[in-house]
Amino acid sequence: MIKRLLNTRSLKIVLFGTILLLGTINKASAQFYSVKTDMLGLATTTLNVEGSAVVSNQWTLHLHVQYNPWTFPDNKKMKNLTFLPGARYWFNETYSYSYFIGFNAIVSRYNVGGLFGSDYRYDGMGYGGGVSFGFSKPIRRQWNLEFELGIGGVYSNYDKYPCIKCGEKIDEGSGFFLSPNKAAISLVYLF
Repeated sequence: MIKRLLNTRSLKIVLFGTILLLGTINKASAQFYSVKTDMLGLATTTLNVEGSAVVSNQWTLHLHVQYNPWTFPDNKKMKNLTFLPGARYWFNETYSYSYFIGFNAIVSRYNVGGLFGSDYRYDGMGYGGGVSFGFSKPIRRQWNLEFELGIGGVYSNYDKYPCIKCGEKIDEGSGFFLSPNKAAISLVYLF
């Protein structure tokens, strides 16, 4: 799954653009970086990490990566490798006691099935973007707690299978889907 995702042209463009943007960061005073993990994501067994860097008093750049390689009992799965590069505008100073609005791109390779009573499995790629709104609360000198909700639009190409672990492909599809793309309670370390 990882090899197939890493071979996609869109992912290479998104990663190159993110690296280019992070390379242009030039904040002269009080440079800040952060690394965080979404505890709600971890509760769903999705490994995740996000790095960010300050570009001005009110803007930060972010790269969120999540990975779920697990298959659950009865072959239920929500496997994915997802990249969400983005930017945030902070209504107060960055990483302070502040509300923020975020903008992100989405590139995801997924294999999902058997969840919430579904008898089908979907295997595909998704591309899109989203917007989120959140709040950051400092809890210690170098630690913050963040709450974030977001919605996004994703164009997806997928193959549909009739049962969770067997059967031949019964359909192919593609389409644009509007759905929640962020629901996070994150623990943030600042340095």
